[in-house]
Amino acid sequence: MKTYIVSLGCPKNLTDSEAIMGQIVSSGGEITLDPKEADTIIVNTCAFLKEARDESVRVINEMAEWKNKGRCKKLYVAGCLTKGAGGWGLGTGADGVIDSIKLYNSSLPRIKATRPWTAYVKISEGCDNSCSYCLIPSIRGSLRTRSIPDILKEVKSLADRGVKEIICVAQDTTAFPHFPELLKRTAKIKGVRWIRIMYAHPEHVTESLTAVMAKEGKVLKYIDLPMQHCSDKILRSMNRRYSKNDLVSLIKKLRNKVPGICIRTTFIAGFPGETEKDFKELCDFVKEMKFDRVGVFPYSREEGTSAAKMKGQVSERVKKLRAAKLMKLQEGISKRMNKGFIGKRMEVLVEGRKGNNLIGRTYRDAPEIDGKVLIKGSGAKEGEIAIVKIERAGVHDLIGAYCPPAGRAGNTPVHGKVHDQIAEVK
Repeated sequence: MKTYIVSLGCPKNLTDSEAIMGQIVSSGGEITLDPKEADTIIVNTCAFLKEARDESVRVINEMAEWKNKGRCKKLYVAGCLTKGAGGWGLGTGADGVIDSIKLYNSSLPRIKATRPWTAYVKISEGCDNSCSYCLIPSIRGSLRTRSIPDILKEVKSLADRGVKEIICVAQDTTAFPHFPELLKRTAKIKGVRWIRIMYAHPEHVTESLTAVMAKEGKVLKYIDLPMQHCSDKILRSMNRRYSKNDLVSLIKKLRNKVPGICIRTTFIAGFPGETEKDFKELCDFVKEMKFDRVGVFPYSREEGTSAAKMKGQVSERVKKLRAAKLMKLQEGISKRMNKGFIGKRMEVLVEGRKGNNLIGRTYRDAPEIDGKVLIKGSGAKEGEIAIVKIERAGVHDLIGAYCPPAGRAGNTPVHGKVHDQIAEVK
């Protein structure tokens, strides 16, 4: 029996898809990359936003067409869409659902869907933050955490298979009890070279976490820290339990105690009640803080959230204009930040080829969402962490030359254990 799986949405969903594939293979089944060969098709859905739900239903219907063409006998739906409120629907032709959300604590082998040297490790499921715009608690439930031994067992298994980069994911990674201890113990596993933190909540970044990031060389000086806004009024409406001053203090502390840290964040434009004054405050905040990476999303009014019922809903046109304006502002900042690396040697995880050159990522680049490095020359191998001297910089990406091992003497490379101070952006 062959199964074809479509995995939609975020990396957290991808770990569920990998667990599903592990169950199938451990039960004697096969995974196919071609729906024409499939006896069973599974669509692992996302339902975080309306656009994601629409895509999920569209893909379910597309897979139903494959089922109707002949070989496929069963079509199942998994993921967030199966947990949603009535009226979302599962499309036509689905034969049933799979509760993939319960697989986060599975001891079954995972069939990795990422590149051989990188793996996402989901450390918890659900969320207790109750942000007013978010459906996740109603879809994924309250916070449930894995045990540290269970996580370490999974990481060791991945490292034994050649994984070098472990990416910690959850709805809120920093809500995990004893998260700094987990990072320290993960760093002791042989074969692990990089440990990346995603989806950290600003309220839960502790002194002990900051200390681990500063001292532990394998924990990358990178943090994905969604702030969502900076206006105290809007933050209160979002039920984000921190102030603008708290954010400024946190950013300064991270940069002071973890030199060279890359801070990625996201903001929501056009949240209910956001005035032009509030939006200007957000733009000024971004100018002042000079984040390395920023994502901006127009507010999505999701039925079932308290924000959907708030007064002062902003028009779709204004939301999109504000999001585009903030992203344009960030592009200039990102390019200036990237130029600060010209002339530096950086560790780059080589991931593929582009013509006669190579493509890779630095510690500042999470897969799929951040920039890349174009490496001139072909001396390095895929999966190798190579040294590259940066020569040019764009808005998102860098261009550099591969430094063969014999030519690595000189400045200590900028990598997970940062020694070079990043040039201050003026």
